[in-house]
Amino acid sequence: MLERKFEVHTGADDVGEVPRISAADITPEEFETQYINRGMPVVLTNVMDSWPAYRADSGRKWTLPFFQQTYGSVPCTVDTAGSKEESTIGAYISRFGEFAQLPKGAPVPYLRTWYFSDDIPELVDDFEPPQHFHAKDAFSNLPEDLRPPFRWLFFGPAGTQSSLHVDVWETDAWLGMLEGSKTFTLYHPAHRKHIEAEENDWADLMSPPDTAKYPTQCQAVPAQTELQAGEVIYIPRKWPHHAIAQQDSISLTLNFAPLCTKKNVVKHLLPYAKNRGRCQMLLQRPLKARDNLMQLCIH
Repeated sequence: MLERKFEVHTGADDVGEVPRISAADITPEEFETQYINRGMPVVLTNVMDSWPAYRADSGRKWTLPFFQQTYGSVPCTVDTAGSKEESTIGAYISRFGEFAQLPKGAPVPYLRTWYFSDDIPELVDDFEPPQHFHAKDAFSNLPEDLRPPFRWLFFGPAGTQSSLHVDVWETDAWLGMLEGSKTFTLYHPAHRKHIEAEENDWADLMSPPDTAKYPTQCQAVPAQTELQAGEVIYIPRKWPHHAIAQQDSISLTLNFAPLCTKKNVVKHLLPYAKNRGRCQMLLQRPLKARDNLMQLCIH
């Protein structure tokens, strides 16, 4: 186990462990019954080993040097505590050493929720979404030009974080680590009331608990795991979660809609599909994931 560089302050006396299981030891049908239908998080191992992006037996493809050398000129938007800066993949990665010198607690610039398939569509061929998650994904039944664009890459140096949140449309999600490691902290939905002061006003897990604002935070018992390269974490719907990179990292995330959540997701999906169809008709072209109109359709 790697020594943590960045401590997570949950304020809880007890912290649970997210269980681990090899993809070879559980079928997609068993996974659906034991984890998805019950909404229970788990780390799935050995599911990325054959991906060209990862290739456990013959050297990894999706590394930071690979992206810097192959796609260094591709433009990207870097986020620093909500402040956006336009850059390129190569320029951003070249500054990781500089970011490592930032004062403790300072926000670290993060290339987050990058809709990479807009810019480098061939990367989609480098991985295979695991059947454990997508065997009965309602989104897969939609035409390609109407599927929600819930597929992102995250690049960042050690210290980049995704603060506490619940995923869009209360969908399920999986995240695969291609490089580096991250500490994940997840809370059962019943504990949300202890870590959220108002809607989307979440506790800051990188600072000691603010007992004035979150007086019952210590009653929220989290589950944690150190997600390593080659591992995938399943994040169930409605589970608030936080992630902090302990090393320079690359991770891939897809959100999906299993059958057991179809009714709840459809209430978001129908107006989204209608609005997206109208926008594409007006523009006379498919919407790209990063288009402002796409974000209006989603939210």
